[in-house]
This record gives sequence, C-alpha cells and structure tokens, in this order.
Amino acid sequence: MHLYNSLVRKKELFIPLNKNTVTLYVCGITPYDITHLGHAFTYLSFDILVRYLKYLGFKVIYAQNVTDINDRDKDILERAKQQNIPWKKLAEVSTKKFLEDMRHLNWIMPTNYLKASESINSVIFFIKKLLANGFAYEVKGSVYLNIDKDRQYGKLSRLTQEKMLEIAKNFDEDLDNPDKKNSLDVTLWRAATPDQPEHIPSFASSFGKGRPGWHMECSAMSMSTLGEQIDIHGGGIDLLFPHHEAEIAQSEGATGKKPFVRYWMHTGNIFYRGEKMSKSKGNLVLVSSLLQKYTANALRWLLFSHHYRESWEFKEKELDKAEQTFARLAKLISQKRSSADNKILWQMFANAMNDNLDTPKTLLLIKNAAEKGDLHFAKTALQKLGFLL
Repeated sequence: MHLYNSLVRKKELFIPLNKNTVTLYVCGITPYDITHLGHAFTYLSFDILVRYLKYLGFKVIYAQNVTDINDRDKDILERAKQQNIPWKKLAEVSTKKFLEDMRHLNWIMPTNYLKASESINSVIFFIKKLLANGFAYEVKGSVYLNIDKDRQYGKLSRLTQEKMLEIAKNFDEDLDNPDKKNSLDVTLWRAATPDQPEHIPSFASSFGKGRPGWHMECSAMSMSTLGEQIDIHGGGIDLLFPHHEAEIAQSEGATGKKPFVRYWMHTGNIFYRGEKMSKSKGNLVLVSSLLQKYTANALRWLLFSHHYRESWEFKEKELDKAEQTFARLAKLISQKRSSADNKILWQMFANAMNDNLDTPKTLLLIKNAAEKGDLHFAKTALQKLGFLL
C-alpha cells in the first residue's frame, strides 16, 4: 500500500514501525458546534484507513483526542460562557453528541479516546523533558517552545516566516506576547493570572497554576498512548500549520527521536456556499440534520466519492444522487441469486485502495460490478468499507 505523506509531499510505500501493528493518531474535536460534515469527512476518511489496514491483516492501535481545554480563550471557554454553562458540561454534552452522530455513520471507535483535561500529567511530563533538553523556557509561570532551537522547524509546512505569522494570527496564536523570544514560539503551558475570569479553569503544575497549550496536548496524548514514534498521524489540512508543525518540534525535542511520525496524512476541506465550512464562518451543515433526511449509507457514499485529500464543495443535490445510487445498489444486492467470488475484482479493489485509498475508484468498481451481476463481491466490498447492509 502506498500513502501520500505530507512531510515528503509524495506517495510512499507504507511500512509500519512494527511488522504487524500500526499506530495511528488523529486530531479530534473541540467539543462545541458539532457534528458538522467536515468532521464526518475527516473521521470517516480515517475510518476507511483503519478498516483497510485491518483487511490487510494489521492490528491497529488508534488514538484520538478531545480538546476540551487548552490555552485559547475564544473557543470552548467563550462558547460555554455565552451559553452560561460550565465548560466541562458543554464538553460532555457535545462529545456525547459527536459520538452518537458518528455511531450512526458506523464509525469505528478509536482504541484510545482521550480528553485533554484528563491528560494534564502527561502534558506536564513532556514539558519538563523539553525544559531539561533545552528546547523550552519558562517565564512568569508560562512555558514556551523555543523554535529557534530546532533547525528543522517548518519542515512539514515549508512556509516562509511571513506566511507562518499570517496563518498563526488566524489561529489566535499569542504573537504579541512580550515574554516570547520569538513571536512564533509555541505556548506549552499558559500561566493563570490574578485577574483571570472565573469561567477559565486552571490546573496545578510545578510551573504554577495554568492551562496546557493546544499543540502540546496532542504531542502528550499521542506519545503517552502510542509511544515516542508513531506510524501515521492524521487530521484536516488546515492543521498542518501551526498545529502539526508544533507537534513535530515538541515531540522530537522531548524525546530526541526522529521522526516523531512516519507518515503524515491530511484530509481536504469541505466548502459550503463558496466558503470553507467552519465554526467561525457559521456555515455548518450538521450530520444530525442530514440524517433526518438521508441514510448513513448515502452520507458515506457521498464522502467516499471524494478522495480524502480533495477539497470540495458540498451541494445537497450530490447527496440526493448518492442516496439514489446506493438505493439501486442495495436493491441489486438484495436479490436472492448468487454469484461466484471474483478474484479479479478483489485484485482491482486492492489496487485502488493500495493507491493512497482511492475510494472514488473503488466505489465505481463496486457499482459496475453490482450492475454486471457480481453481487457477492459488491456486497462484501461495501461491508469492508463500513456500509451497513
């Protein structure tokens, strides 16, 4: 199997660190305004990866996080304040809703599902390692990653400093913080302040009370569950910088082991009404709303008809077509007449999936096979891809 590796920007033969086991980490949700179609596209894309790896005979150890707390003031903490509920309650309700929506889509639950708020000790452990190794510095109870200590910082995104600053600003990185040696230095631990609003929590640490940095959380949660080096790390393409770039520098700085990740995989963005579907734009299409009108199989068919690396525009008429297509397939497959297993079709299935998970080509193969009467292959292949039959 060949996978596109964002680090080297080409397809590479997939060879795991351990012969029969694959470790996978995927960046999870910040639990509010969920579950939108962008979430479903990313997490079902990695659902397909997990299913196919298992089909190939690998054991998959899969970890995913919930960013229920971080160093930002403008996401879950602000939304909880607006709704006049504790941030923990908002996180709990939203996470439960996300898991329910994904269960309806027949998503495989990760082996390890981790809350940032329950991983504080791991975060502190790795921050201490960064300090000891000279990659971080402490100022007034906050701790920062010194990116100038990492000569390879930027190797994933390959951005100029000017572009890094532009993107970091859009992510509400604290670029104007006078305590930083470099504006792009990563906040690993944000110290509590005497005038901190009541709705913002603090956690105890040897640096003093504060909160973990968003980027540091994922380094800590991935390494504490999967080891200091992992096979595959995934997430949306918008996380490539600053989030994943920071993870590499943090993780490799803490352990001294390179590479932190063998294969970086990124899913494309979904657009709606001409703009990227996002919480900040308010142009979300929710899975729960779509499931009131369409089947889970139709949603899976729509999403997999787009390659996971593709950015695309959601149009409901495309979902209407997916519903009709899958209904015809299901009717064909439900016929009592049997068909022999076709080894050529299974080789074609493997060829498509081995080519960086080419699901559009795979779905077309299944559709054509069903229409030609190869019903056993069509049904079994759909089941392998997580369709409900």
